[in-house]
Order: sequence, then C-alpha cells, then structure tokens
Amino acid sequence: AHRSISLTEAGDAFLAEARAALHHAEKAGNAALRAARGETGNVVIGYVSSALAEQPFVQSLAAFRASHPDVQIEMLLRLASTLTEAVQSEVVDISVTRGPLPSVAEGCESFVLARQPLIAVLPESHPLSAATSIRLSALAQDTLLQPDDPPGLSLGHTLHQLLTEAGFKPQRTMVVNEMSSTIGLVAAGLGVALLPASARVMRMPGVAFCTLEDIHAVSELIVVHRRFERSAAVRTLLARLRLAQETPA
Repeated sequence: AHRSISLTEAGDAFLAEARAALHHAEKAGNAALRAARGETGNVVIGYVSSALAEQPFVQSLAAFRASHPDVQIEMLLRLASTLTEAVQSEVVDISVTRGPLPSVAEGCESFVLARQPLIAVLPESHPLSAATSIRLSALAQDTLLQPDDPPGLSLGHTLHQLLTEAGFKPQRTMVVNEMSSTIGLVAAGLGVALLPASARVMRMPGVAFCTLEDIHAVSELIVVHRRFERSAAVRTLLARLRLAQETPA
C-alpha cells in the first residue's frame, strides 16, 4: 500500500518561513550588489550658486541623474568658505566651489572642473550697456557688487587681486552672498559686478554683459572630495566630473 505524505501545520509554516528567508536573502544580495555597483545610495553635493552656470557641472549632474535614477541626490547651497571643511566632516560628499581654496583639508583632494574669464555685468540703464567690451576704469563711479568671501578665498580673492593689480578703487561697494542675487541686484540698477563669463547663462531682463579689454583674470570652479571615498555612487559621479573637465584654451 502506498502512503501519502503531507506536511503538518508546523511544517507548512516552516516551509513558508524558509521560502521568505530565501527571498529576503536574495533581495538583500541584489541590493548589496547594486550598492557595490553604485546604482543605489545617496550623494550629498555642496555647491556655490555660480556652479549652476557652469555646463561641465550641470551636464554631468544631468547625465548622472539619467544613468543612476535610484541614487538619491541632495543639493546644499552654501557659502564657499564652508565647503572644503564640509567634505572632511562628511556633511557633504562632494563640494563644487570657486577657487582659490583654503588649504585642502586632510584626507581630501581637489581638481579644477572649469575656468572662466571675468566679465562685467551692467544694468541696461548704464551708459556703457550697449558696448561689447569696456575698460575696468570706466566703472570707477559705479557701486561694485562683491561676493561675501573671507580674505584669500574664492571669487572674492580673485576680485581683490584683480582690483589691487589694476589700481582700481570703486566709489562704493556692496556685499552680496551668491551669484544669482548679484545679477538680480544689477538688473535692479543697484550696481555693477565682475563675474565669471559663465554668468551669461543666467541672463535676465535688465542686464548686459561686457568683456573687459584690459583684464585677463580667471575664476576656477573646483571639485573637492575625500581621497578614499567608500561610496561607489560618489566615486561614479566623481569619475563623470573628471571626464567633463574643461581643458585650458
């Protein structure tokens, strides 16, 4: 006689749990594999507002977003003076800031992503707004909008060096803490500014851009990151940014 074998209730419950455990283990294995490939995870990017005018940065970000849709990207707008230390302290994974930098923090590295000559940004009401190029000295009677950077750091240092070498002293100055605000204040007629040429992409009504005939200062956009980065997603984005580096003309 043949006997039929059937599972007891306890055996049935055990089989269900075993199948669930195998399913969870497989899911966990897949998740770990995807994280190891950099297909998932989190990337926190600290940036200065002028970074959003630079095509190598914006295009790299867009391409990474398209190729890594499951990576969570967090963007933190910060002053340049805070961004190098933020990488070392792991507040952010990557900082995109303006040079020159303070001494790069221990355990961190940096590379230049883009270089831009400085140009003049004028209100359309300015007598020189129709000129394609002007001399710096022609702005002596204007209020100069300057970035809120500590001495020796970022675009503020580049401008200080430029004005010192040119012997240029603006009649008045006003401190502004990020580029889109600077352009907005120029549009409102509150002053003129000297900004990286990439600022042209932030064009708004009431603003004119002019090259400077007698000035050849350059502003660098710099990427700061940890030397030994553990996250595969962060390493993948860094590799994309390195490929996007503009070579000097």
